[in-house]
Amino acid sequence: MRTQFSKALTIVLTVIISGPLIAEDWSTDEFGRNWLGNRHVQQVFGTDDWLPSPPSGDLYCSEGVLDMTNPLLPLCPPGTTLEVRNATAFSRMHANDPRVAGQLTFVFSGSFDSASFSGPAWGTWKLESDGCDGTWEGTFAGQRSFVPGQANPLDPFFPPGFGGVWISNLDLRGKSTGDCGGLRMKGVEIITTLTPLPLAYEMLLPCDQIGCLPEGVTAGRIFRRWR
Repeated sequence: MRTQFSKALTIVLTVIISGPLIAEDWSTDEFGRNWLGNRHVQQVFGTDDWLPSPPSGDLYCSEGVLDMTNPLLPLCPPGTTLEVRNATAFSRMHANDPRVAGQLTFVFSGSFDSASFSGPAWGTWKLESDGCDGTWEGTFAGQRSFVPGQANPLDPFFPPGFGGVWISNLDLRGKSTGDCGGLRMKGVEIITTLTPLPLAYEMLLPCDQIGCLPEGVTAGRIFRRWR
């Protein structure tokens, strides 16, 4: 039986934070060099700050019935997987290059082991750019892994011995449209989450208790084109 992501979560949204980083001027030579051939235009670095809203989408077990008694700990039968499909969520992307900063919408899916909540993750993303009148669209894919023994302020909400965090390593690709057009991007993002279901920190505890850092850290390169 499938469960709507948003209906499964009963957590109260506690804090909404804002405050973009100061953007650098990308019209300078620093942002315009290396345009020849397949050489990169610019190295870019950013942070991905998820917005505190329940993702839409479907949750279900590969076999058996999903138990959402504890909304932080969705349970599937042993030996099965927790399936996430087409969960739409939003974030604020900050970057050293405003062309790849802005409002981000991402649609993600995953197939996570019922014991560790580790497994493959994939999806699509769309960024409304701050630095040009246009958008970026692309895909991501990678692996989500449970890292035991890492400090997690939510440990009291989980069974004894369950403590740890989840780290996702994702490969990103995208292309720009509109006034941002003609560019391509390749990069990686590392995301740290505190719950078996990937949720924004601000949905879990007040920031003064949990430390509301951006969930993702991204590094990549903008290209004119590549073969």
